[in-house]
Amino acid sequence: MAVKARIEGHVFDLDTLCELFSVGDPQISKESDGYYLASDDLDGLLDESGRLIEISSLLLRRVVGVARALDGSFRPVTLTGQFTDDNGKHHHVVALATAEVRLKAFAVGVVTTADQSTPQPPPPPQGPPYMKLIKAKTDVAEVLDILGKPTISMTWVDLYKVYEIVRHDVGNDKALKTKAWVPESDISAFTGSANRPDVSGSEARHARVAGASPKRTMTLAEGEAFVRKLVVAWWDSLID
Repeated sequence: MAVKARIEGHVFDLDTLCELFSVGDPQISKESDGYYLASDDLDGLLDESGRLIEISSLLLRRVVGVARALDGSFRPVTLTGQFTDDNGKHHHVVALATAEVRLKAFAVGVVTTADQSTPQPPPPPQGPPYMKLIKAKTDVAEVLDILGKPTISMTWVDLYKVYEIVRHDVGNDKALKTKAWVPESDISAFTGSANRPDVSGSEARHARVAGASPKRTMTLAEGEAFVRKLVVAWWDSLID
């Protein structure tokens, strides 16, 4: 992994990516001068700036998609335009920065024994198994491209597209409900909220919908949480 792309964003989000992708390809690492995305796919592209930006942007979008699915507080990070070769030389430097104040709580797991407390060893990174699914499932890549959009929040249109991809992959509505990955009542609340302007206003997928409003609805944030839960359950089923 000779070529590395420097990335920037809030430290919480960058550290999350480091935890999720500390091994494998692509890999995210924290170094003395910042955070970097590395992949074999970037090697040999320093003389092809267009391809270098294209491939690194796609890789970053997909790791961001994994992170968003696994962590509801995650917000996208971006490329800086700076790339480093295996000699440590910097290429194509563009520096833009924004500042945001955020607070995050950390939980520390402890295993208690008869005579002492020992810190629990960290689990293996979650990111690589999900990224590997891309090679076997184009639907996974499509979902990651949606979840990895460089926006703080998703829209109902984005969320419903992800829902439709998962539903199509398993067959239909009946097959999805049979999976029991999410409560059936949540599916109805999600679809009604996503589609109906009398629930979600101008953000809804449709301008006019017949019939009465659903008894139970979701906010956009609740809809995103629903989709994240659905997607991770779907991914886990593909890994199994």
